[in-house]
Amino acid sequence: MAVQKLIIRSVALAAIAGGGVAAAQHFGFGVAPGRAQPVVQADAGPQAIPAPPVLADGAVLPPPPLPVPVPEPPPPAATVAQAPQTAEPPQATSPLGLPCGLSVSGEAMPGAVVAVDIMEPCAPNARVTITHGPLVFDARTDGVGLLTLDIPALETPAFITVRFEDGTEATTLAGLPDLIDFDRVAITWDEDRELQLHAFAAGAEFGGPGHVWQETPGSLADAITGTGGVLTQLGDASLDAPRLAQVYTVPRALRDDLAVSVEVPVTERNCGQPVRAQSIAIAPDGAITARPISFVLPGCDTVGEYLLLQNLFQDLRLASN
Repeated sequence: MAVQKLIIRSVALAAIAGGGVAAAQHFGFGVAPGRAQPVVQADAGPQAIPAPPVLADGAVLPPPPLPVPVPEPPPPAATVAQAPQTAEPPQATSPLGLPCGLSVSGEAMPGAVVAVDIMEPCAPNARVTITHGPLVFDARTDGVGLLTLDIPALETPAFITVRFEDGTEATTLAGLPDLIDFDRVAITWDEDRELQLHAFAAGAEFGGPGHVWQETPGSLADAITGTGGVLTQLGDASLDAPRLAQVYTVPRALRDDLAVSVEVPVTERNCGQPVRAQSIAIAPDGAITARPISFVLPGCDTVGEYLLLQNLFQDLRLASN
């Protein structure tokens, strides 16, 4: 009887051992090295689950749990590449803390004059070229980059360009409805050759009433009220090789009794030098006529004399006196 129980127990233990190996293989555990490896065939189809072993006393072991399927991880979320953010450089400012940048404005004033304001805080004491039709001259900003000008208009609307030496430029535009009430003539020249525009109204003598030039320029109020003319000087003679200009304005009611000429004093600074100039006039129909002028001043042995350009805006004539 003892032998029989021993045999039954041995069979039961063998069955338990066999079930344990099957369970280990079912859960993916390997076998010890050197042992025979189970052969797995691809696409063999579902495999039958082995029957639970029967113990000697009729009890059965529970079947091993089925593997729980592991869900596949979701694909990684797409990321959008962003360009690196670069900070904008701070705006440059002048020593006084004003932002750099050119601004130009033009306002129509009585007497067919354009009041021009030029501001560039970061260009103090800078050379500026102003162009209005054939009228071209050079000026200079002040210590804070400001330049104010009153420019007699030659046409309406008056288109004015401001240009700095570094190429920076801006424009302004102004309408002058009263330009029709005035006549204007002008002389422009390169370098400081000391040209002088003279106007004589009603047969005036040199230095007498009605004689308008740079020493007695008259006033804009006289031109507005129709009682006289006014001379406007444009440009900065202290600049290196400047372009300068003088403009004479007269009410149209006084134009018929008017003589205009240009004088050039011969000095130590300009004797024997070439002159490149231009005469400008507004015709009765509003058309602008510009006429180039070029000549050489007398030698330095004539210092103190004057070169007279008479009837300049009709027939050019040179004479010395």
